[in-house]
Amino acid sequence: MADITVIVPFYKVPYEYMHQCIDSILNQTYKNIEIILVDDGSPDDCGKICDEYRSKDQRIVVIHKENGGLSDARNAGISAATSEWVTFVDGDDWIELDFFEDFINRVKGKKEHADIYFYSGYRNYSNKEEIKVPHFKNETLFRSIEELEDLQMRCFTTHIKKGGNVKGITISSGCMKIFRTDFLKSNNLFFPIVPYDEDSLFYLEFLEKASLVQYISKAVYHYRYTEGSIVNRYRPNAIVEQKIYLDYIFDFIKKYNKSQIFINNAYMRVMTSMLLLIKHYFFHSENPESFFNRQKECTLCFRQEPYSTALRKICIKELRGNARIKLILLRLHMYSFIEYGRKIVSG
Repeated sequence: MADITVIVPFYKVPYEYMHQCIDSILNQTYKNIEIILVDDGSPDDCGKICDEYRSKDQRIVVIHKENGGLSDARNAGISAATSEWVTFVDGDDWIELDFFEDFINRVKGKKEHADIYFYSGYRNYSNKEEIKVPHFKNETLFRSIEELEDLQMRCFTTHIKKGGNVKGITISSGCMKIFRTDFLKSNNLFFPIVPYDEDSLFYLEFLEKASLVQYISKAVYHYRYTEGSIVNRYRPNAIVEQKIYLDYIFDFIKKYNKSQIFINNAYMRVMTSMLLLIKHYFFHSENPESFFNRQKECTLCFRQEPYSTALRKICIKELRGNARIKLILLRLHMYSFIEYGRKIVSG
């Protein structure tokens, strides 16, 4: 039996990215792995390429399924996984060749294993590569309820809270982590079927069930950033998407009776949703509405819950400098200035 299962979903991934991704897994220095390639109903040749790789390497399993989105594709992989450990790689990213050898060497012979191991990574642009600053010291352990809840709250606040690590890879990513397969399956931990940011909701759930988590500062994962990526795309359904996302968070808070500190941090995530709505919908260049209509719709949206409460409850002193300015602009209804300022800063 293989020691590690690697789950890789594909849907309309550029072929050169797809090859780079799969080759980085096949060429791992640690060979005893299972590779599950999930063709998520891709209308192009992604499925055919998966089958071609399977014919060349017996470690590969291919799942062909109707398109159901990233969460559904990953979940199909989890259900099929047969190894002790499981990890996820997105189809347009790639990994360092010693990722799995490093992991096996760390856990081999240990009496106690964590439920999840976090790694660090790189952000790769078309013209440069950035190694991201680790979030914690190497081999930091998280065991207590307070420590695990702090990890959950960092999912909400990393990029706006004072002291947050804005130079690190997003801590709530579903990738760059190795999970104990039995931990996922015994706790029925699957990615939620939501239209937006399923990774962070999955992150909240598995940390709620985890007994031990370890962070490893070694950079092993390459996250590809492109102009056409989802982080920059016009999202005409953004209002509904953010509502579904925030409803999930506040239902999670009620379900697990989370602390007031957690709730306060959740309101910071509501502020992030407001900034995303401005970026992806209200003041995106592809929004066909007039400036007046966009401003009006944005104001009406932010008068609703949980946005209106977040604007009142967030303590400005807890935010980093840039986020403080954005909160002030939100409270003054100067939404377009937030987007124009972001574009200037991003170049």
